[in-house]
Amino acid sequence: MATERIDTVENYFNRVSQISVVSSVLFWSSVICSFAVFFTGKNVDINNLMNILFILITFLYFVFSNGLSIFSLREAQNKRRVHLLSDSLGIKLDDEETNLYYNNSQSPSILRLGMNVFENSLFTLRITERMCKLERVKVLLYIIIWFLLILLRDTNLNFLAIVAQTLFTTGLVVSWIKLEVLRHSCGQIFNEFRQIFLANGLKANKKAISIILNLVFRYETTVASMGIQLSSKIFRGINSSVSEEWETVKRNINI
Repeated sequence: MATERIDTVENYFNRVSQISVVSSVLFWSSVICSFAVFFTGKNVDINNLMNILFILITFLYFVFSNGLSIFSLREAQNKRRVHLLSDSLGIKLDDEETNLYYNNSQSPSILRLGMNVFENSLFTLRITERMCKLERVKVLLYIIIWFLLILLRDTNLNFLAIVAQTLFTTGLVVSWIKLEVLRHSCGQIFNEFRQIFLANGLKANKKAISIILNLVFRYETTVASMGIQLSSKIFRGINSSVSEEWETVKRNINI
């Protein structure tokens, strides 16, 4: 048996991260171009150039951001879901390799599936907590700037419209709300998993199994519907501490 951690599925998420970086660069480039279009209105040649760049960058952002959410992220999540079932039920469903991804010694069964998703919900909760802090600051900063501009009587209305468009129509607020929903939902699912294992331990009775499956489906549906890419950087930074927390959780509920 392999004793080192192997996770070839991570390659799919690395690809998602690369596309996400390109998408972010294009997004902020489009924001800069939109402001440049406004401030170069008196210079026709430069203004035309900025408009062309703005249209081109906006189109590329549309392609990359939608390609990320519709194709790349979905493919990565599907691969992870396949490996969740492979690990939980002891059945090889594809040719990818995963070893020591889950901190779970339970034998292949629905109970192991529940334990794996229980652990996933904890990691997703802790990662989204960190991500939410960053997004709150970003959105709050934008809102403060927008309101300050509104309070200044000399602020051009077209400039206010550009700031409002950046804030409300580019997905900044929607992405933050989705992240908050994912964080809150994972917190609820984690607590419900804790209660069911605390009450039943590792007893495979029909009631416990049905509740576990319901929680598994809720977690997977929530993650898929929110379409949020969890930060790999945050995961690597908190992996050891959350793994220790997971071991403490298991000890406290005797599983």
